[in-house]
Amino acid sequence: MKTIQWIKNMMVLVALAACAISCSSDDDNEPDGGGPTSVSKYVVGFEAFPVGQAEPVDYILELPSLESLTSGEISVEGQGTPLRGWRFFHSSGNTIFTAGYADDDKCIAYELNEEGELKEKANFAFQSTLDNYAALDDNTLLAVELAYGGLSDKRFHFVNAETGKLEKIVEHPIDIDMGTGTAEDPGSIPWVTGMVLRDGKLFVSYHKWLADGSFITPDVDRAYVAIFKYPEMELEKIIEDTRTSPIGVNGHSTGIEKTETGDIYSFSTSALSAGFTAATKPSGILRIKSGATEFDTDYFFNIEEATNGGKLFWMDYLGNGKAIARIIVDDTNGAGEWGAFFKKDVFKMVVIDLVNKTVTDVTGVPTHGHRYTAPMFVEDGKAYISCSTDTETYVYVIDPETATATKGAKVLGLGLKGIFKVTN
Repeated sequence: MKTIQWIKNMMVLVALAACAISCSSDDDNEPDGGGPTSVSKYVVGFEAFPVGQAEPVDYILELPSLESLTSGEISVEGQGTPLRGWRFFHSSGNTIFTAGYADDDKCIAYELNEEGELKEKANFAFQSTLDNYAALDDNTLLAVELAYGGLSDKRFHFVNAETGKLEKIVEHPIDIDMGTGTAEDPGSIPWVTGMVLRDGKLFVSYHKWLADGSFITPDVDRAYVAIFKYPEMELEKIIEDTRTSPIGVNGHSTGIEKTETGDIYSFSTSALSAGFTAATKPSGILRIKSGATEFDTDYFFNIEEATNGGKLFWMDYLGNGKAIARIIVDDTNGAGEWGAFFKKDVFKMVVIDLVNKTVTDVTGVPTHGHRYTAPMFVEDGKAYISCSTDTETYVYVIDPETATATKGAKVLGLGLKGIFKVTN
């Protein structure tokens, strides 16, 4: 009888232990405080052209899934948040920033709240348009004001991505030619085209404009990068290279890119239709090797001489030594200065192998146009990008390994200025 009772007691103990383990396991899977689980969403900056209105209207719009980019239609009809005026869209960490251009002097920060809804969390005003942006890390967005004329310093805006608030402004002249102040010699100012942080140094690419507001680029046959000590923002030096033209294009943030190995690559367009005074040097790519603070004299990729090459308009890094780029189909197509910003039949899409110096046409993407773009969205090694023709706009999903593209969702608007993934 004692043996039977002992067995019963042991069975009770085993049952209680199993219950305790099960409850503990359930507790481990329970969100902290029993609250909602983490939610991720895809968000786009949408440029609409409402019927009956003369000017486009930008929206910020949530999408329910990645499949919303690959099939069906994307529309702001009955959804999305309309914004004021033409805008830029960028992100840092899980915060999306949208800054006004000309019509609005406010930068607005959006995030997903605890319920997974996209909400404004902060905003700040600026004196002049913020034109170039860089997510230095998941916590810091750096934005630089532009100036069309005058000899003012560059104003670097440091924004906390967690709070969405402006933390400080640092003013620095970078590279100003005072000139004589006359109409014949007004001097020149720098226009920032890209920023990359590496090893406690901020690399800032730029080109020059005459300070009289004429949009004329002096010294078009030289590439420039200013190097700052970071976070002190002390200018250490300016490096130059005469093998190509100034780096980057107005309105994009990808004049220079950092790879996984720490190498920094820059692109120069040398194109009249990209907003430059005619340059004699070829469109090409330079490199600053990992750990170095000078251009690599042993590396220059002449894009115009490459098979499938031409004049670059835009380039964004994908990973594994490869970049996606837009090449101007014909820089003499009658578009004139800045023409590539407005026409819809000026670009072809290519994959550039930066290490092996090859250019491969992407099949499946038509000749197209797209005026401005935020940094490209990449997921699982595929690039998602908006391309517009004279009649329609689609999202294209590009596989850089095969240089092929799949037509995705149709955009019922002028285009997508940015594609983002955010998590609460």
